[in-house]
Amino acid sequence: MTISHSKDRGFTLVELLVVIAIIGVLIALLLPAVQQAREAARRMQCSNNLKQIGLALHNYHDTFLVLPPMVISPTSDPDDNGDGADPVEGWGWSAFILPFIEQGALHDQTGISQGNILHNELTDTMLVPIAAYRCPSDTGKSVGDAAQRFLKGGGMNYAVYNHSRNGNVNNGDGGFARNRARNFRDIVDGLSNTLAVGESCSKLNGQTMSLKSWAGCQRSLGGNCIDEVAITGRWPINDTTGNVDQKGEALSSLHPGGAMVLKFDGSVRFLSENIEFIRTAGDSNISPIDSLYEYLICVDDNNPIGNY
Repeated sequence: MTISHSKDRGFTLVELLVVIAIIGVLIALLLPAVQQAREAARRMQCSNNLKQIGLALHNYHDTFLVLPPMVISPTSDPDDNGDGADPVEGWGWSAFILPFIEQGALHDQTGISQGNILHNELTDTMLVPIAAYRCPSDTGKSVGDAAQRFLKGGGMNYAVYNHSRNGNVNNGDGGFARNRARNFRDIVDGLSNTLAVGESCSKLNGQTMSLKSWAGCQRSLGGNCIDEVAITGRWPINDTTGNVDQKGEALSSLHPGGAMVLKFDGSVRFLSENIEFIRTAGDSNISPIDSLYEYLICVDDNNPIGNY
């Protein structure tokens, strides 16, 4: 009888290298898909945040028959030392709607419900991070980030549209202005055709952009506050070429290719950074409203834009 002896055979070096190469290819194929899935989830959460803000604006309007102002500026400086150089703080729109995003306790703690004005040093309540005001795609620090020049208190990724082409923030073309509370009938072009709120990220392509402050504005009397609580259509979406003020006014996000926006009817959509935008008059874009992006912002240009 012949007895055969078998011997376990291992992988050769070539076979092992082929297996490693195949695994590497599979990882290379799967990793972008995983990243895209995660970004899709983050974008959905950002959309939900904006929908919550939209619902809060509607509930605020139902309660007070007006929308919140962009910022309320005190008529005088309570800390004035005589030189007129002190910044004067003012509560912003996002502080006024706190009770309508399930932050009523924080609203009371800040003293807004007691009619207190925002001035002096930051209090602990103004530093509280609010998840509903942060886009999950933006991992920038919400407080204590010296690079965020305009950050006053807890950081926020959402801003209302003012769009003041002539520097008059008390009467901008957008839906929100300083010391002015519009109502829905002022949105002449239609609630479903006009942008109310958009994103503003902390950094983009290595450039510092502008986180907003949910508490309000520290330059409410002497400055224009747009960098701190609002955005405009004077600059292209995701524009990183301008100075710090221009980056503070631009719609910007870390979602690839554009940013999320909220319309006055409460609907949310993704706005492409390639939407028509015409920059004129140097870097200031103070020309009349002349592009699709600006038509979407202006509340009464008589050019309602439906499908875009």
